Amino acid sequence: MRLLGIALSAFALLAGTAVAAEMVAKPIVSLNRVTYVVEDPALAKTWEGSDIFEKVLVQGAKIDSKGAIYLSTARWSGKAMPATLSMLVQDGKGWAFKPFPSDELNDPDNPDGLKSVLGFEIDRNDVMWILDQGKIAGAPTAEGDEKLILWDLKTNTEIQRYVFANEESDRTCSFLNDVVVDNDSGFAYIADSGIFCDQTVGGLIVYDSKTNTVRRVLDQTKFTNADPNFVFNMEGIPVTKGGPMMTGADGIALSGDKKTLYWTTLTGNVLWSLDTSLLRDFSVPEASLQAAVKQAAILPSNTDGMTTDREGNVYMTALALNGLMKFDPRRNTVERFVYDKSMVWPDTFSWGQDGALYVISNHLNQFVDGTMDFDKPAVPNFRIWRIDGVGTPYTAP
Repeated sequence: MRLLGIALSAFALLAGTAVAAEMVAKPIVSLNRVTYVVEDPALAKTWEGSDIFEKVLVQGAKIDSKGAIYLSTARWSGKAMPATLSMLVQDGKGWAFKPFPSDELNDPDNPDGLKSVLGFEIDRNDVMWILDQGKIAGAPTAEGDEKLILWDLKTNTEIQRYVFANEESDRTCSFLNDVVVDNDSGFAYIADSGIFCDQTVGGLIVYDSKTNTVRRVLDQTKFTNADPNFVFNMEGIPVTKGGPMMTGADGIALSGDKKTLYWTTLTGNVLWSLDTSLLRDFSVPEASLQAAVKQAAILPSNTDGMTTDREGNVYMTALALNGLMKFDPRRNTVERFVYDKSMVWPDTFSWGQDGALYVISNHLNQFVDGTMDFDKPAVPNFRIWRIDGVGTPYTAP
């Protein structure tokens, strides 16, 4: 609790100097529960009329160049969910989730299909980088379950796939969380929260799409593991009922010039950074990488999602503070960027093609505690928020 008090005090001081920089977020999609539309009638019958919506947490939201919205719903509650990756579509007067790329590829029994997608990214070429955790309800995975798939949205075809070996993503402990993409070099960077063992097994994974190879770095270090001394509240209640949430490397972002990688642990409030030139050279010793990690900032709140603009600003969700924060590395400042009392557990960012920044909030704390009201919540459970006029995305050339 003492750490939280210090964070709140620090944030109040920073926010007091940054009122002019604050932006307004407007909800453009609001949902209390998820409904699916599927093409396979047999599949539809398996969940029609059931309480499947109680097993679904909306986590990631990304937007392509045409404005289509895609959403991830990792299968944390089991196999029953019709899809783990979907496109948001109009269904009558409301919204529904249509399995993407297809019903077949969302079938958890399909050995080549998507098992449990949380993090994904859409690059400037409209290629979706789909990060499949592989783990359904936290169970250990089989070979081929944990993978990265590059899907061309323009042609609706898979163009590349990498299947992680056990030493790269542990089939028992790993929790592949999020991915950021550098189109200039062909590299991608992945955060592994490592939550499925008694001790956090966090790390970063560097992927070279040109050679289709990876390297795991900073494995189980203070830079990627949960901080056991960090605690935080959501809506005045400790997270979670089952005890402190121990989550390693989570938020991850790539600077606009692609020279710096930023990341945080969800259980912690340090913003770490490392030169990507070192990460792209697989011959650099692990010890040298650890020695080169920098503490970019101490944050007033822990964070889940992160992104950057082309100018180098880092935008982060502020979990304990119902909003978003912005780190300017040129001025070395952290400021409040958005505040809204109803923005509970802001999770993942996405950029629109019009300079707008989007973020999804999902009350994750209520979902994991089993207290989410799917009928008449005080505020909608799942919201996609839009902040106009923010800037140019990091993926821009």
